[in-house]
Amino acid sequence: MIPVTHPVSPLTAVNAPNIRRLNFLLLCDFMPGSASTIIDHVMGLKEFSRHSIQIFNSRGDVSDVLELERFDGVIIHYSLVACMDTYIGPNLRAAICRFRGLKAAFIQDEYRWINDTMAAFRQLGVHILFSVVPQEIMDDYYPQDRLPNVVRETVLTGYVPGDLLDRKVPRLEDRSIDVGYRARKVPDWLGSFAQEKWLIAGRFEADAAPYGLTCDMSTREEDRIYGENWIKFLANCKAVLGTESGASVCDFTGEIQRNVDQHLARDPSASFETLRDLYFKDEDNRVILAVISPRCFEAAALRTLMILYEGTYSGRLEPWQHYVPLKKDHSNMAEVMEVLHDPVRAQEIVDRAYREVALNPDNSFEAMVRQVDLAIDRRYQPDMAATKRCYAEGEIVALLEREKRRMRRRELVQKVIRKAKQKAKQMANQTVRRRLVVIVKIVAAKSVVHVARLTPGPLRRWAKRIVLRHTRIRRLIGIDA
Repeated sequence: MIPVTHPVSPLTAVNAPNIRRLNFLLLCDFMPGSASTIIDHVMGLKEFSRHSIQIFNSRGDVSDVLELERFDGVIIHYSLVACMDTYIGPNLRAAICRFRGLKAAFIQDEYRWINDTMAAFRQLGVHILFSVVPQEIMDDYYPQDRLPNVVRETVLTGYVPGDLLDRKVPRLEDRSIDVGYRARKVPDWLGSFAQEKWLIAGRFEADAAPYGLTCDMSTREEDRIYGENWIKFLANCKAVLGTESGASVCDFTGEIQRNVDQHLARDPSASFETLRDLYFKDEDNRVILAVISPRCFEAAALRTLMILYEGTYSGRLEPWQHYVPLKKDHSNMAEVMEVLHDPVRAQEIVDRAYREVALNPDNSFEAMVRQVDLAIDRRYQPDMAATKRCYAEGEIVALLEREKRRMRRRELVQKVIRKAKQKAKQMANQTVRRRLVVIVKIVAAKSVVHVARLTPGPLRRWAKRIVLRHTRIRRLIGIDA
């Protein structure tokens, strides 16, 4: 197992050139209702960067009318999966490839599609990669020879939301939930390390039962809490559980995920141990990506006591100083309970976490954006400059809306033309059918006359009487009326 320490940026203010304020287009999947971590990250880039950043919700594809050459650079947000056309469509992908300006990309959830992601970054011509992978294991994920001339920067998965720092929250003793937690069951192919994220809930709840705690924990998808409701929930908990984020399996080709998913489709009851032994036994724990979760910063800002599995937490948290460490075998459960039942000691840890973690400038979005700006300033070259006037704020949306209206009108006209052609074809087919019916009737009539001429007189007269009789009967009962 390769040890992982906290991220250290290789940039300093000394080696960043003094360049003008640049114009960037931030491509992202940014909609109302997006996860709060995505909203905070996107808005942090726009608010704190010294460069001008326009946010553009580009998921899917865009029209050729968008001119990237009006910008000095393009930033691809981690909310877009670079290797999937459903996130970056063919038109937009081709436009980014042609673009001569600076190209930067943020990425998270880096344990999957690693080869495809690197291939996409090479195709797009990315110059700067902002990854959550620590520098110590960066070459294990993104070898320099597979991403030549790419600056690889390490950032955190999230930072302290500034709006939480001055939020009024209940005192610890006034909160109704002793220990709270929410998580989802993660896929087995992420490895044994990732399983801790959801297994901790059941184990802790069972161990805490004798102590009479009020716990609110769940790993069910329907119990997930989002947005403002999550903040209210966290602020109503005296303590919250937690683990490091990450995975202990690097699925470079996607083969591990495919094999596990196919096995579970055949046998949904297969255990994690069975799947691991069959498909990723040698890969599990070979390289562990373990980083601090944004939830730790939220808890520190809301003055909620953190009970966390032992770990490094990107070097941002210290055990017994900022959180209560819980051993992964829960052997020190009694020690953890002592802190929960000691309001003075719990408050000391909470206050220290607020002062030294939540209020620490190094854990703010401003610090992340300073690192981003320095990386941009160092990598930017004069020949990357925009060749046309930059779009004004909101001009892109208006431009694309006009283009959408024009495309809708074109589609409407094409739809009318298609319907007219179909109608003409139907009419032509009906005309042909009518002609065929007339021809068949004529042929049938001539055939009847010809047969009648060949039929002997008495037989012909008998057949005529039968036909006339049937005709009169049909008329009497109204069939031919």
